[in-house]
Amino acid sequence: MKRFVLMFAALGLLFSCTPENNPGELTTTGEALEVTDYSAILTGYANLPLEMGGAEVGVMYDKNRSFESAKKAVATGLDGNNKFTVPVNGLEQGTTYYFKSYVQNGMAVKYGAVKSFTTQKSTIPAGAVDLGIVMTREDGTTYKLYWATSNLCKDGLCSNPEDYGDYYAWGETEPKLNYSWSTYKWCKGNSSTMTKYCNESNYGYNGFTDNKTVLAPEDDAAAVALGGSWRMPTKAEQDELRSQCTWTWTTNYNGTGVRGRLVTGPNGNSIFLPAAGYRAGTSLYYAGSYGYYWSSSLSTDSPYYAYFVYFNSGSVYWDLDLRCDGQSVRPVSE
Repeated sequence: MKRFVLMFAALGLLFSCTPENNPGELTTTGEALEVTDYSAILTGYANLPLEMGGAEVGVMYDKNRSFESAKKAVATGLDGNNKFTVPVNGLEQGTTYYFKSYVQNGMAVKYGAVKSFTTQKSTIPAGAVDLGIVMTREDGTTYKLYWATSNLCKDGLCSNPEDYGDYYAWGETEPKLNYSWSTYKWCKGNSSTMTKYCNESNYGYNGFTDNKTVLAPEDDAAAVALGGSWRMPTKAEQDELRSQCTWTWTTNYNGTGVRGRLVTGPNGNSIFLPAAGYRAGTSLYYAGSYGYYWSSSLSTDSPYYAYFVYFNSGSVYWDLDLRCDGQSVRPVSE
C-alpha cells in the first residue's frame, strides 16, 4: 500500500496535458458526448507514470451521486493526449447520470471529479414498447427499435395483445380470403412468374428482375396501415428479437386462454406474440400452437420465398415461407 501512496504523491512529475486535462491529477473526468435517450460516450484522462503503465482506467457511472450501484466502463487505451473514451448503453431515457473517471492499480484506486449528464426523452409512438433493443446499421450508426404491443389489423394495431389480427401475403397490404399464387399480387399465377421483388431471372415473369430484397413502404402492410415510422421488421431485427430476448411459452395470457410467447427484452419490458397460425388457400393452420410472423426481407436465393420468425411451445426459429401464404405482422418503429 505504501508503494501506491508514493505513486499518487508523484503527480507533479506527470506529463502530457491538454486544456481539458489537469497535469496535477492522476485522472481527470472528461465530458459526456453524443448523449441520446439510451446511450452516451464518456471521456476522461489518465496521466500514468511508467511504473503504472498497466493500470486499469475508465469511468464509473450511476443514477445516484453516491455511486452505491455504480457500473464500470473500462477503456481499451489512451490516445496521444492521454485521453480515453468509453461508450455506455442501456441507459434510461430522461434520466440524470453521474460519472467520474478512475485509475486502478492493484487495490489502489484514484478518482476524478464527479460530473453529470441527462439522457434525452425519446418519443415512443403510441402502441409501442421499448424492449431495450439497439440495432446497428451497416454504416455503424445505431438506432433504438420499438416493437408494437399488438398484431396488425386492417385498420391499425389490434385492440389487445392477444388478438390474432389479420393475415397478409408478403408484399400485400390487404387481408383476403384466399392465399395462393392464383391470387398473389406480385406474380402471374405461379412462383416462376414474379413481377416485383425478384433477383433471379428464372423466377421472374419473362425473365424479369429488379433486385429488390426489402419491401418498399407502399408494399409494407404496417407502413400502409399505420403510417409515420411504422413498418415491418427486417430479418436482422427479428434475429435480434430472438437473440436478445427471453421467449416464454404462455398458455393463458392475462387469463384470456390465448397461447403464445411472452417476449421479454434486456430492459425487462415485454410484448406478447399470440400463436395465431398461418393461412394457405382458404384455410387457417396451427392456430393456438404455432406463431408465424413475416419480416420485410426477401430470400436472396429463391425470391418466391421471404423470411419469417416462427415459434411453438418448444422452440423459436427463423425460416423461409412462400410469399403467397398469409402470416401475422408485428410492426416496429424507430
